[in-house]
Amino acid sequence: MNKSILIVGWKQELEQVESLVSSLENAQVILFDDEGLVWAPSKKVDNIEFLVIEQGQFTHRDSSLKAPSEIALWLYKNPSFDTIYFSRYAGLGYFANVLHQTVERCMYWNIRWFGCHSVQQDYANAKRFLDKNGLLLSYLEKHQERKRTQLKNERSQINIDDVSVIIPFHNRIDYLPLTLLSVAQQGTGLEVVIVNDASSQLEREQLADLVKDPRFSNLHIKIIDSKTPLGASNARNKGAANTNRDYIFFLDDDDILAPDALRLCCDTLSRENADVVTVAFCFFDGDGIPDFANEKGMLIQFHDAKDWSSALLYNCVGGISALYRKVAFEQAKGFQCGEFAGEEDWQLILKLSFTGKNIVNIPLPFLWYRNTPFSLSKKMLRYESRQQLFALYESVLPEPLVALSEFVTSTQHMQKSSSDEIAMLGWELYPYRENPVYIYGGGELGRNVLTFLKKLEPSISIELIIDRNALFIKEIMGCKVVALDKCLFKDNAVVVIASLSFVDEIAAQLPSSVSHVIKLKK
Repeated sequence: MNKSILIVGWKQELEQVESLVSSLENAQVILFDDEGLVWAPSKKVDNIEFLVIEQGQFTHRDSSLKAPSEIALWLYKNPSFDTIYFSRYAGLGYFANVLHQTVERCMYWNIRWFGCHSVQQDYANAKRFLDKNGLLLSYLEKHQERKRTQLKNERSQINIDDVSVIIPFHNRIDYLPLTLLSVAQQGTGLEVVIVNDASSQLEREQLADLVKDPRFSNLHIKIIDSKTPLGASNARNKGAANTNRDYIFFLDDDDILAPDALRLCCDTLSRENADVVTVAFCFFDGDGIPDFANEKGMLIQFHDAKDWSSALLYNCVGGISALYRKVAFEQAKGFQCGEFAGEEDWQLILKLSFTGKNIVNIPLPFLWYRNTPFSLSKKMLRYESRQQLFALYESVLPEPLVALSEFVTSTQHMQKSSSDEIAMLGWELYPYRENPVYIYGGGELGRNVLTFLKKLEPSISIELIIDRNALFIKEIMGCKVVALDKCLFKDNAVVVIASLSFVDEIAAQLPSSVSHVIKLKK
C-alpha cells in the first residue's frame, strides 16, 4: 500500500521541491507566496501534483502567520497524510508541529524538514527590541522543529465533569443563552459558575429564569451574586473561589465555544502534563452562533508563553478563555485586578511562565469572540495596564536591565501613534474652536487625541472624556471620565469619537443637542 506524502513550502523554493519530489513517490505539494496565499505555477510541472487549499475564512492579526496558520488548520481537517515535509523558512511548519505534539488525530504524522532558515535572524537581531515581526519569525524558525521531552508520571485522564466554566455576567442577558448552549454541547456534568456582577434587578430575575431552561439540564449551574461592582477579572477570581472542581475554564458571557473544545483542551492538558492550555480564537460579528466551518473572522494565534522577548511587544501567550489547573491558578493568586482594566489574562499566563509552569497552546480557533462596540478590550488603557507587566519582568531580568521592559513597550507605543490622523483634528476643530469639546473613548486612541488637544489649549476647551468604563477609570490626564448616560452636554457641544470600530453606532447614541461630531478616518 502506497503511503501519502505532502510537501509544504514556499514559491521561491520550487527548485528544491522539484528535487525532493524526484526522490519520493506519490508526493503532493502545497506552496505559498510571500503574502501567505497558496500558489501554483501557471504551467504544469512534470511529476508534481499541486494542491490548492481553501482560504478566505480568516483574516490574520499577524500577516506573517497567515501561511503557518492556514496550513495547520487545513491539516487538522485533513489529517490523512503519513509523512509531511515542511520548509524551515519563515516558520512555515510551526503550528502544524504543535498540532502533531498536542492533538491526538494529528499524532500519526511523520514530520520531516527541508531547506534553510531565512535571513530573518539577522534582521531580527538588528531590531530585536523594536520589531515584532522580526522577533516572531525568528522564534518560529528556531523552535518549529522542537520535539517535546517525554514527560514522566503523566497524570490521569481529565473528564468533563472535572471542569468548572467561570462566566462573569453584567447586564448582558441577550447573548448568554447562546453562550450556555455552546457550553452545554461540550458534555454532561460540567459545572458552570455565573458571577452576577451587580446587574440590574430585571437582569437578575431574567438570569434566574434562564438557568432553569431545560436546554441546560446537563449542566450544574450556580449563580454567585454580587450587589457591588467587581469588574470582570475580580468576578472571575470570585467564581474560581466558589468551585471545588480541579480545573477551571474562563468564558465571557457573549462568547461561543466550538464543539468538543473543552474535551480537546482536557486531553491536551492531561497528555502534556500542563498547568494551562490556551487556544486560538476568532473575532466575529453578529448576534447568533457562528458557523464554525464557514463564518469569517479575524484569527488570533498565540505561539508560546516561553517567548518572553516577544511577550514584551504583544500577547503571544494566550487569552482569557483557557483551561487552568485550579491549584496553579490559586498559587498565582488569580488575575491581578488594578485600577486599569484589561490584559489580565496576558499578565497571569506570563507570571505562570516565569515561575516554571507548563503552558501549552492549541493553534485552533476553539473560541469565537463576539465583536461588539462595548467590548472591554476596546476600553482598556493599554499603556497603564501594560505597566503591570513590567513588574513581572523585574523578577527575571538582572538589575541593570530592569528598566528594559518599560523602554521597549514605551518605544513601540510611540511608534504606533496615529499622529497624522490626529494632527488633522486641528483643522477639523478650527471652525468650532469656541465650542466645548468632548472626547468619546478613554482607550489608547482617546489618550492620543487628548494629548494632542491639550497642546491646543486654551484655544480648544476640553470638557470631559466619555467612556463606558467610567466606573473604573474616573480621570485621565487631568480630565474627568463619565459614562454617556451621565454626561450633561453644554450648548453647541462638539464630540470627537476616538474609536476605530462601531463609530456609527456610537454616534447614533449621542443626543440631538450635540452640534457636531468628528469621526477619525483611520
